[in-house]
Amino acid sequence: MKNIRLWLKRNLYVVLFLLLEFFSVGVFFRYHPMQESGFYRFCTGIQGRCASVFGGEYSRRALREENERLQNENAALRATVESSYFSTSHLVDSVCGDTLYKQMYTYIVANVIHATFAPKDNYVMLDAGSSDGVAPGMAVFSPAGIVGIVNRVSSHFSSVISVLHSQSMVSVSLASSGYSGSLLWKGGRYDAAILVDVPAHIAVEIGERVVTSGLSSVYPGGIPVGCVSGIASTEGEEFYRLNIRLSEPYANLNKVYVVKNLYKDEQDLCRLPSGKI
Repeated sequence: MKNIRLWLKRNLYVVLFLLLEFFSVGVFFRYHPMQESGFYRFCTGIQGRCASVFGGEYSRRALREENERLQNENAALRATVESSYFSTSHLVDSVCGDTLYKQMYTYIVANVIHATFAPKDNYVMLDAGSSDGVAPGMAVFSPAGIVGIVNRVSSHFSSVISVLHSQSMVSVSLASSGYSGSLLWKGGRYDAAILVDVPAHIAVEIGERVVTSGLSSVYPGGIPVGCVSGIASTEGEEFYRLNIRLSEPYANLNKVYVVKNLYKDEQDLCRLPSGKI
C-alpha cells in the first residue's frame, strides 16, 4: 500500500492529465454524434480483428486436435479390416466350423517433419521413434499411397527411405489381374516410377490401378500406389516395363501411418532373401 501511495505521489500530474484527457474525450464524443459513430466503428473494427486472430488460432488448434483424433481412429479402424488379418484356414473350429483369423498388422500414427526432394536417394523424417513402437524395416504410407521403409530409429524420431530412392524396391500388383512386379524409381520426376517383372502375356490398360501386393512381410496388400501411365517395353520381351504415375503427392506429405507386422520376424525366418521390400 505504501508503494502505491509513493507511486501516485511521484506520478500525480501524469495520472491527473490522463484522467482529464479521458474525461474530455468522453465529453467530446458524447456531444458529437458523427465523431462518436466513427469512433465506435473504429473500436468495432479493432475488436473484430482481434476476435478473428484469436478465434482463428483457436479454430486451427481445435482442427489440429480433431485431425489427430481422426487419424488415431483411422489407424484403429485399419487394424480391423480384412487385410490386417491372416486366415489360419488349417485351424477349424470343431463346433461351428468357422475359419479363424489372427491380427497381423497394427498401425502407428506419425507426422512428417522433414522430407528431401533430390534427383535421387530421398528420405523422410517422422516424429515417432522406438518409444512409439517404430522399428527399422517397417512400412510407411499415407491415405494417398505408399511412402517408404523405416531405416533408422531414435527414441522419438525415425528416418524413412522414401519410395523416391534408388534402393527402393516394392512388391506391387495390378489391381484388376493381381499379377505382381517390382516398383522402382530411377530418379527425375517425383510422380513417376517404373513397374518391372510383370508377365507380358497379360493385358494391361492405361489408367489401370496399381496397389501393394501383400506378398512381402512389410506392406499389407491393397494400399494405393498409382496407375499405369504408359508401356515402355518393346514387343517380344517376356516382361513389361510399365510407367506408373504415383498417387502420393510427395511434396505435400503430412500425416502418415507406420505399419507394424506382428509376424514379420517369423515370416523373415522362412523367406528366401530376394532384396525386395
